[in-house]
Amino acid sequence: MAVLATLAAGPAFALMPPYVYENARRDAASIIVLRVKTVTTPAGGYGVCLVKGVVRRVERGSTFKPGMAVALDVPCMKAGAQPPPGGTIYQQVDKLVVSKYGRAWLDAEGHVVVSQYEQLTQLP
Repeated sequence: MAVLATLAAGPAFALMPPYVYENARRDAASIIVLRVKTVTTPAGGYGVCLVKGVVRRVERGSTFKPGMAVALDVPCMKAGAQPPPGGTIYQQVDKLVVSKYGRAWLDAEGHVVVSQYEQLTQLP
């Protein structure tokens, strides 16, 4: 049910049924917790933020190791932006750039699956 709370608190309403996001988390090849170092934001009001950091914990998978540098494409939007309707969950840029940690659910290639990225204020 944490997914539902995350979706309800998110900056944009998801237009896919909750089970889609739940399945994405359940089926993710890797789950990592990273220490965020930098966030590069899109030129426009919404798009992809490049989140760079260092893996602190590996919760699932063997592709990533603690101490490994990572760069993730995370959907994001600036305050007041109006992204098109769809299933993308956009992180709020202003909050993303100050977040210290993040948890990411990744596919086998290391890409964030179905917008499943969670901002964290401290290492869990």
